[in-house]
Amino acid sequence: MATSLLRIAPAGWICLAACTPSVDVGAERALLLQSDRRYVEAANAGDVETLVGLYAEDGTRYSPDGTVGSGPEAMRAFAEGVASTPGFRLVAVGEPVVEVSPGADMAYTLNELDLTTAGPDGELSVQRLRDFHTWRREPDGWRIVVDIWQVLPR
Repeated sequence: MATSLLRIAPAGWICLAACTPSVDVGAERALLLQSDRRYVEAANAGDVETLVGLYAEDGTRYSPDGTVGSGPEAMRAFAEGVASTPGFRLVAVGEPVVEVSPGADMAYTLNELDLTTAGPDGELSVQRLRDFHTWRREPDGWRIVVDIWQVLPR
């Protein structure tokens, strides 16, 4: 009996490996880049619903001032703050760094962005940001689970 199991076990492993669905990591990377671009477009348009929708239900943001926000209400407050900031504009500086896990279920993006805002006097100021997102593949697309950003010195 044990000898029979030893003979058929490798065949079972081969079948399992062959039956496991393959993931097209390149296609998932392309979808992730679309979501990453949609983030900047939504922020620039003041599109609160799209911004909130790009975060996972359990998403968390870490701001340079030490503020941490988690969950849908915190993401909505952030998106509404973006939409109400005078002169708000993000411009990507170069191409993002993108890594997708072999199973294409987790990924990260790292962007450098110029953020323009208007002060109380209407004068525009520009800050260089570094924005790191950890993404999780969910049934309806890529969602941000961790958002960490910092202001870079000029």
